[in-house]
Amino acid sequence: MKNSNIARIALVMLAVSGTVFVVSDSLKAALFEQSDVSVSERGRIVLERRQADDSIARLDRIILENGSDTVELFASEGRAIEQVLEEDLDLDGEKELLIQMDLGGSGGFKEFTLLHNKDGKYTPIWEETGFCAGNAMIADRDGDGRPNVYIEYANTEVKPAREETAIFTLENGEVKKAE
Repeated sequence: MKNSNIARIALVMLAVSGTVFVVSDSLKAALFEQSDVSVSERGRIVLERRQADDSIARLDRIILENGSDTVELFASEGRAIEQVLEEDLDLDGEKELLIQMDLGGSGGFKEFTLLHNKDGKYTPIWEETGFCAGNAMIADRDGDGRPNVYIEYANTEVKPAREETAIFTLENGEVKKAE
């Protein structure tokens, strides 16, 4: 069986599983995985995870697909995107995107970026880093009707280290940490 036939079979098998397999002329393969963040009348927001060639760096990105149009909303610049949460944090009718990334290395530190959605255009308005083993969620835990960003993390600056939660709100286009 020729190499091109093997590549076609692999392409079909991987495309069915949600992983896309791209083969160049030299049969060097690049694998990337796509998963839906959301689907709406604006289109399909997709998280695309990709390993950089000959590197441990990631080339993850978030894209908006609408028919044949594709717009890149965010590129990870070497960090691994772990999760994308979509929620209307400022209650303006437009959902923001909260992106959680692993910075790599042995420290287990996370970085978070918030893309504010104004009239269908996503703009990064907040970036926070330094949370050891951090994990984000969006909820209205205090019952005030407004969702907040909660980052649960290990505070390694105290001995013994302890689990803590940082709380952030989005008001008037600005992210504020709750005290």
